[in-house]
Amino acid sequence: MPEATAATAHSAQVQDRLRGLVAGLPRPARDLVTGFVDRPGKRLRSTLLGAAARCGPHDPERVVRLGAVVELLHLASLVHDDVIDRAPTRRGAPAAHLVAGPELAVLAGLSCLALAGTEAADLGTGPNRLISAAVAHLAQGELLDVERAFDTTYTLADYDELVERKTGALFRLCCVLGAAEARLGPPRAEALAAFGRQLGVAFQILDDCLDLAGPAANSGKPAGTDHLLGLFGAPTLCALRDAPSGELAALLLDPALTAADLPRVRTLVIAYGGMSAAHDLARAAHDEALAALAPLGGLGDGGAGRQALLSVATSLWREAPC
Repeated sequence: MPEATAATAHSAQVQDRLRGLVAGLPRPARDLVTGFVDRPGKRLRSTLLGAAARCGPHDPERVVRLGAVVELLHLASLVHDDVIDRAPTRRGAPAAHLVAGPELAVLAGLSCLALAGTEAADLGTGPNRLISAAVAHLAQGELLDVERAFDTTYTLADYDELVERKTGALFRLCCVLGAAEARLGPPRAEALAAFGRQLGVAFQILDDCLDLAGPAANSGKPAGTDHLLGLFGAPTLCALRDAPSGELAALLLDPALTAADLPRVRTLVIAYGGMSAAHDLARAAHDEALAALAPLGGLGDGGAGRQALLSVATSLWREAPC
């Protein structure tokens, strides 16, 4: 089956599984979560898991169910992120906390985690253990993200640790689960884990760029909201590191900073090379991800698994905003 056709079919099956799981939630949470399920985004994580599973013989039904699990984890993180960040929109619609209030939004996110946990437990001890460990890393990443607010001295090394926990952990989980379903041995499973982790880092850096990319990015993401909350992504951290004066830091830490100041923030970040440096960091992480696939050879039927993974990585970079 051609790669695009296989990926589309897998995504549709994951969507059906998600709808079935969400249908069992109590109504207030069900309505909120259903709104996310019906606006599916790119299904990047479940697609990544499906691609990894194609590196060996696997049970398609289990892979679909695991795809639903990682998408539920992602949904929970989105809902909770929006509450913390006070984001006004998500996937082209008002954020859940604005529709139903922060309390119900948090409960809806917890409902997603509960569904993921129940599904994971039914799939066996191995997947359940891997998923539980990844959730712990995600939670730690969220805490690190909150703790570093308004820190203009935050280092890129600390940022790397944050990103590996907050985003890399879920991408890595997708690849590790796929490797387990494909019955890969430790060396190849570790190669897939490294691929997922580095692809997640590249994805997060590129996502950070969306906050500064301007209208041309057509991302649907409200520009600058991260900066108003003191959450500085890779472009801004790079610019702060290389800025010859304290003008940018002073602007970011000004208690009177508003949305009206964000064009100036963007101008300074670009002028100090922040977007260019972030692009280089993302490219380096992306290249490391691709290099990690080398030990896999032609895994899968006709090399379908490796080709599927390359397709995911290529599509991520093609849509890069920086």
